[in-house]
Amino acid sequence: MPTRVPPTRKSKSTSKTSTSAPSPGKPYNHTLPPSILSPVPTAIPPSRKHPQSYHEPLLLNDKAACDALLTWFDGVKHSRGMPWRKEWVDPSAHRGITTTSSKYPTHDIPISKANPLNAQSEDPSTRAYAIWISETMLQQTRVAAAIPYFEKWMAKWPTVFDLAAVKEEEVLSVWKGLGYYGRARRLLEAAKGMLAAWEEKKKKVEGGKRKNEGGDDDDDDWDANDEDLRGPIPFTVGALMKFPGIGRYTAGAISSIAFGYPEPVVDGNVVRVLTRQLGLYVDGKDKKSLDLIWEAAQRLIEHVAGETSSPSAIPGLWNQAVMELGATVCTPRAPKCEMCPVRRTCRAYMEGEMLAEGKTASETIVTDEEDGCGICEVLDIEDLLLAPETDDKETNTDGKATKRRKRDVKSTGRISSYFTPMSQTSKKTASSTTNRREDTTQSGNTIIEDSKKRKIQDISNTVKLKRIATYCSLFPKKSPKNKVPEEACLVCMVELRFAGQKSSKWLIEQRPAKGLLASLWQFPLLTLPQTDNIPPAPSSHKSTAHAFLSSLERTGFSLSKAKHVESLGSLVHVFSHLRLTMHIHRFTLSVDDALDPDWDFMFPSPPARKWVDTQDVQGETLSTGMRRCWERVLRSCEAG
Repeated sequence: MPTRVPPTRKSKSTSKTSTSAPSPGKPYNHTLPPSILSPVPTAIPPSRKHPQSYHEPLLLNDKAACDALLTWFDGVKHSRGMPWRKEWVDPSAHRGITTTSSKYPTHDIPISKANPLNAQSEDPSTRAYAIWISETMLQQTRVAAAIPYFEKWMAKWPTVFDLAAVKEEEVLSVWKGLGYYGRARRLLEAAKGMLAAWEEKKKKVEGGKRKNEGGDDDDDDWDANDEDLRGPIPFTVGALMKFPGIGRYTAGAISSIAFGYPEPVVDGNVVRVLTRQLGLYVDGKDKKSLDLIWEAAQRLIEHVAGETSSPSAIPGLWNQAVMELGATVCTPRAPKCEMCPVRRTCRAYMEGEMLAEGKTASETIVTDEEDGCGICEVLDIEDLLLAPETDDKETNTDGKATKRRKRDVKSTGRISSYFTPMSQTSKKTASSTTNRREDTTQSGNTIIEDSKKRKIQDISNTVKLKRIATYCSLFPKKSPKNKVPEEACLVCMVELRFAGQKSSKWLIEQRPAKGLLASLWQFPLLTLPQTDNIPPAPSSHKSTAHAFLSSLERTGFSLSKAKHVESLGSLVHVFSHLRLTMHIHRFTLSVDDALDPDWDFMFPSPPARKWVDTQDVQGETLSTGMRRCWERVLRSCEAG
């Protein structure tokens, strides 16, 4: 049975920590209007004149709509096969967690009271760990791409104890191919930090001491009800955010979904849903706009959670429902408004409906300028001509990226034709549809006429929904995209061959511990200088690459003797902030001596370099771009 929102009670915050975006832990000064009894009438585009109270969340006064969203999510929550989505576990039924780590054996940790034989699968702290891992992986990564990595990770390190016991190299090896490797390093660092803090807490508790003996009000970080031994992962947003890699969004997801506290989450999907629900035409990435959205999300989750101070499943379900709605229905380019369970409280939908029906601003209440909204930006009517042609999939059936194209406005003559009332559109549609041959019998004519009327109505409704969806897709306001900087580099693939040996080795080096692709391994790489954004001519690449190799030290061999075999063309790898063109060159270095088993092929001085057997290169923690270069070399070797 779907979970229902509890009856509305007197307003009372149940959150243990403040949820102000700038500084959690401090009272938030509300800038959105308080709840109002009578909602402000719908604003009419393009002027959209409205007071600031227009942005009051209508969901606060519509329990049925809140119920509808939770009911909808209950029916679709497993549709995308996310392995981290499981039923909520009440933390009050547990006093500890289990682990397979040798450093933290199971018998040293309090076991679940509810299910001692299978405590690990039922434990809230283990659920919190899974949510933490999944949310971290989903940053900058699509769900479908993250699922196999999540499953592999959880099979290898099922608890925070198991993760904290491994080395960084192991973590990066499992993460390879997922990109943004700093996420993996921060997961490991945070896991070690959580266990260290937890061990310290256990010592103080077991010794009869409390961390806040001297008046320090920090005990809430780990729960104040003598449950300090329940697990190393904190329950509250403030405590979670003290660890590296955990921001307010991830902390809110862990606190609400795993532990049942009414903490909001705001990601791109939530921003899109709430700007449309509230009718906020703002840049969703702007700091002030985000503060408003966080505040609205806080009010909504506290509203649906009710007055009770006990954790429950509802906060987590609500957060997941809003995110799922944004990911699958309230999409960026072509929202499926007809499928939305909360469209009746959506300001953007209402405005689009007014627009499609040809309503004018004179038919609504016009506010005084001093009472007008100072939040929304001016709606650019030209954006209405950029109608989405397809859904939000990245590619069409041909695998080619879809584009947004301007409507053909030759037949309309002006932009204002978009605002043609639906009644006129229906008449035109009816006129064109009825110009068909009809049967001669009266009964036949009646049947055909009824069929035509239904068809005309269906066409009219379809056109109306498309117009509404087009209007909704304008929210939030799209921020201008900055041009991504471009760089070019030479990637030198150096093969080491020994006399009388069929196998060979390849030179790789480790990147710096900080910065882009930190600590990953790569083939020797030289970034090419650019003059006035013009890279060096390709004709100079061969000599430049050879000179670069000759300058490398700590390789065990003189690379000045390496011979250039071939140029393997170029590959373009796009990061979120950089477009990198990699020019690949293959070299060979032949050694007259036979391979000596006592030779050391590892050179630790920074940057660390080593020679790796051909069959072992694939197992190294190379970046995705380097793997693409390696695949090209392998194809060349097989062909040659």
